[in-house]
Amino acid sequence: MTRPRPSFAAVTAASAAGLTAAALGSIPWIAGTITVVQPDAARLVLVTAALAGVVSIGAAAFTRQVHPALRGTILSLGLLAAASSPAFVELLARQPPAEPRLVGGPVNAEPTTGTDRLRVLQLNAYHAYPDSEGRLLPSVAASDRLVRAGRLADVISHLRPDIVVLQEAWCTVAEGCLADRLAATLGLHAVYARANGSQRWLGFEEGAAILSRFPIADPKTWPLRPDRDRFERRIALAARIEHPALSFHVVGVHAANGDPELAGAQTEHLLERVLASPARPAVIAGDFNLDSSHPALSRFDAAGYRDLLPGGIDHVLLDAEGSGWWPLWSEWPPTLLDTAISDHPGILVEFQLPAPPADDDWPGDWQVVTADQVGLNPGRLEQAVEDIGELEGVHGLLIARHGRLVTERYFRGSAGHRLHNLKSASKSVLSALAGLAVKGGFLELDQPIADVLPEAANLDDPRKHAITVRHLLTMTSGLESTSFGNYGSWVASRNWVRAALGRPLQAEPGTRFSYSTGGTHLLSATLSRAAGRSSHDFAREQLFAPLGIRRSAWARDRQGVHMGGNNLSLAPRDMLKFGQLYLNRGRWGGKQLLPWQWIDQSTRPGLVGPRGRGRIYGGYGYLWWLRGTRERGAYIASGFGGQYIYVAPAEDLVVVVISTEISKGRGWRGELFGIIREGVAGSVIDPYERRSPL
Repeated sequence: MTRPRPSFAAVTAASAAGLTAAALGSIPWIAGTITVVQPDAARLVLVTAALAGVVSIGAAAFTRQVHPALRGTILSLGLLAAASSPAFVELLARQPPAEPRLVGGPVNAEPTTGTDRLRVLQLNAYHAYPDSEGRLLPSVAASDRLVRAGRLADVISHLRPDIVVLQEAWCTVAEGCLADRLAATLGLHAVYARANGSQRWLGFEEGAAILSRFPIADPKTWPLRPDRDRFERRIALAARIEHPALSFHVVGVHAANGDPELAGAQTEHLLERVLASPARPAVIAGDFNLDSSHPALSRFDAAGYRDLLPGGIDHVLLDAEGSGWWPLWSEWPPTLLDTAISDHPGILVEFQLPAPPADDDWPGDWQVVTADQVGLNPGRLEQAVEDIGELEGVHGLLIARHGRLVTERYFRGSAGHRLHNLKSASKSVLSALAGLAVKGGFLELDQPIADVLPEAANLDDPRKHAITVRHLLTMTSGLESTSFGNYGSWVASRNWVRAALGRPLQAEPGTRFSYSTGGTHLLSATLSRAAGRSSHDFAREQLFAPLGIRRSAWARDRQGVHMGGNNLSLAPRDMLKFGQLYLNRGRWGGKQLLPWQWIDQSTRPGLVGPRGRGRIYGGYGYLWWLRGTRERGAYIASGFGGQYIYVAPAEDLVVVVISTEISKGRGWRGELFGIIREGVAGSVIDPYERRSPL
């Protein structure tokens, strides 16, 4: 019996199935030596290989006319191809957790520009490029990745962060690793850890990286559980930053994409790792793929981590309870909205660290410079000066940047040599005096004022014995206010100290904010008794003389106690000096005149803040009003009728406004501060400028 002659079509089809199966089955194992295969493409290859194997097995089983040897070969290739996919995935699953890899430190690192500020950038370096319609497409061309890496380096160089927490930092066989390139280009230390895929077999991987101007130590990789599948394993990268003033830990994280339930579970697992860590991270930054309302992020909030810029799926979380850091400002930098750099906007945050300030460069007196010499746009600044001068009742405007006088303009017959009544802006000067008294050992923050004031010997309410210096500084004494409608009757009394103490207690001390000039008068009386001299004499000796302030006047009550809450008069340039002292965080003439810790405490909100109309600003510190988040950490000494000392740490600016002593109302204030925000602070040419080393 003769065997049927196989048809050419059958032989061709069976052979093609076997060869296709063999080719696809081998691709995952050798792809890394030929080309770059990204994870999504790798999945497609593996699934196709498995299907080709099944087709090849079917061809071998049902094509009877093919020679048995050829059928056996096709069957073997099919079985190999069908088995290659699960074998490859199983091999990936057995890989040990990714070990972080330190990139060598820079040979010529950029000089430190001060150690009391820290700027952190969270960014996704997505490995894609935009098409003609702006849609992001997977990029397999080396030239695309290298161009994007160069643009990313330029943007980071412009933003000048101290720490970059980078997600989706790619590595390829041909182009190397993005973290290495950025570290070499920017002169930064870096650490990188693989997250997804395997460079050895796929030719492509991505992971997390931390880049730093300061040395990096003790890097660790934390796998996030549960895994979505064996192909995509998410990690958090933790490392210690060896900052010269204090070392701290940073964690970068990239949770699962497109699956909020899985991302939430991974975020909760991350929190468990954070709380179990021997060193609590100061900052956790990354792509959580969760909005701020998700319960997993709420648990971070309950654990003391503050979300600094809610609104996206990327987050920067600060250990607000334990770090002592203060976020001066945070934003989505406009340069990072370019889809050629990242598919996420990125988050940039600048922190004030609990560390001593750099030495000030005060020249001994105000040096007058042009706007462009200190990085301000002359035309924009001049327009702002004119706009402020046109506001009703404004008599003077002074602006200093980097400790240099840029603008000094007087209107409506006013002059710079005259003393000007600060009104309630005097309270902020009293705050500085309280800080000097605490520094000198005359007062303690939590010292009851009843222990110092003889007028408190016979208080009508025993709960008033709990009122402390801190309560007076934060307007939380609980006493009925002597300001607004009660001011006239209070100043008409024979003894202002007794009258203020005699006000009924409306709340337990420390539990309610109530603005009261009588409370600051009590503070002035307490300081005077404790220091053994009048508040004005104490100010002349401890504050005004070191600042070079030679002329001042301060009204007193009938008993000779200087008014703690208002009616201190200084020359406009001396008001500017006082603001500069706070901008320098208490540093003056090479000495720490006021403790920097006092400056930090004074310009941060207390546990109990203003309510109602008291919220016209952003909060209240130690007799300083805090501006809202739009003004990037600015704070003011504020006096009735338009007397302001405006301190803007983010822009290194001090602004003094003096006006006639008439009430201007909220509309006038809103217009004034809008001009300061948009015109004066807005005239800064480079908002990311960093001061050079002193």
